Amino acid sequence: MKLFHTALVLGKGGFGTQLGEMLAEAGGYSRILYLDDQAPDAAGKLADYLDPTIRERCTAAFVGLGNNELRLQWLQKLVAAGYQTPVFEHPAAEVCSAALGAGTVVLPFAFVGAGTKVGAGCIINAGAIVDHNAVLEDGVHAAPRATIKAGATVERCMKVDSGEIIRSPWEK
Repeated sequence: MKLFHTALVLGKGGFGTQLGEMLAEAGGYSRILYLDDQAPDAAGKLADYLDPTIRERCTAAFVGLGNNELRLQWLQKLVAAGYQTPVFEHPAAEVCSAALGAGTVVLPFAFVGAGTKVGAGCIINAGAIVDHNAVLEDGVHAAPRATIKAGATVERCMKVDSGEIIRSPWEK
């Protein structure tokens, strides 16, 4: 696996820490730098993403915030500041011929079907299923074991909770 340089992760709560660990273990990043307004062991505050020394060290940045609206707001700030906001697909996830937006993360054992369109800043959490030709608008969070059936649309910044099923339009 090719190792990249340091990745910036905004947020060091549960999701941010988990994302950072996966980026280091399976994403090819040699080091993770966290910014968080409340974590005492973070390298700085969220607003420090503009610090030139952090910007020089981290070309790629990820938003590890569970709040869907905040995640999108910070993603837009990172893009405006010139950071790369790549997609992260965990190697234990299965992603078919889907279009994944910037800053989206697909965690272990998730499935994303063919023809699916996933917006920017989405979380497709561990074990979530997004069937073929579904549409997830920006900022959607498919929680662990959520199911989004074929052809369904999930609106911007919605959370599909664990065990919840969003049905295909023809099933309603």
